[in-house]
Amino acid sequence: MRIILLNKISLSIFGILSISAFAEDNKSEYYRMEGTHSVIIPLKNRNLDANSFNNESLSGIKNIQLNSITVSDLFKEKNKIAIQEMNNISEFDYKNGITPFTNSATSIDLGMGSVPVLDQGAHGTPVTFSSVAALAAKLKQGDLMDLQCSFALTNLFDERNFWSNLEQPGKIIDLFKKYGIVHKNDCFGHKYPDPSQIVTLKQYLTRSDKSYTGQITYHYTEKANADVVKATLKAGYRVAIGTALADTSDPISVNGFDVKIKGSSGSYDGGLWACKQPGNSTNYCADQNAGHAVVIIGYDDKQQLFKIRNSWGSDAGEKGNYYMTYSFFNAMAMNQTEFR
Repeated sequence: MRIILLNKISLSIFGILSISAFAEDNKSEYYRMEGTHSVIIPLKNRNLDANSFNNESLSGIKNIQLNSITVSDLFKEKNKIAIQEMNNISEFDYKNGITPFTNSATSIDLGMGSVPVLDQGAHGTPVTFSSVAALAAKLKQGDLMDLQCSFALTNLFDERNFWSNLEQPGKIIDLFKKYGIVHKNDCFGHKYPDPSQIVTLKQYLTRSDKSYTGQITYHYTEKANADVVKATLKAGYRVAIGTALADTSDPISVNGFDVKIKGSSGSYDGGLWACKQPGNSTNYCADQNAGHAVVIIGYDDKQQLFKIRNSWGSDAGEKGNYYMTYSFFNAMAMNQTEFR
């Protein structure tokens, strides 16, 4: 099931500094990039929509692409400390369901405005998807930006690395700020995913809209911090994060524990990224061999949860949304980009 493809990257999503054990150009402070690999996740919420470009939902499974990583000793130490803290206080038990954030007085839920759930498909492209989604929500213009032309723009400067690597979000955001954005369905007749498309900068500029460049702002933090994330959300701004995952043959390791939302019928396959849950002896924060990027749109201190907008389509998780426990964040989150 796993396919490893070697790549070189000049800058990683998880920071530009390095420690001695990870000093080469294609290694960051927290991890070494080792290409991508395919994963199959189960689906229960089978609502095909306009943003799904395949019919995998009909079979109840989905093929996704994760970035393959090897974590550094520095990350292992951070992870060890977080797990010890979790063991001291115990992670919450969510078997009875999650209270909708809109019904919880201790929560903040920014949602995504009119930005739909996006679907990166079987490509290792979560950084661009999370950046585009968070930026579109900040601009309050709905499904504004064309994903295919976003990659066509990055191809001009980064040799297609954004199709398979965990690049720093600022690299794509800075390109939008300098060269503008292309509106949805206006990419010279091409639609995502088409890695072979070649667009010159002159061509791109004939379609790009620079009227939003003054609103394209962000703040990158090399090391993820839950308190900063919550303060940013409370101020009304969303946060994109890079997170490690422990990809094993167990679907929970990537797709998370099944989610039940109180007040709604049924449950969803996956959607809860937690280190441990009662009745399951596995610690899903103990190993890390994959990387992913998502947008945090809310938090609830009472339930000890972050609410996540994922990019695996509306059939994954709770109609495209996931939840991450505070313990999982502390153990597995790598970096964060605040879309202020």
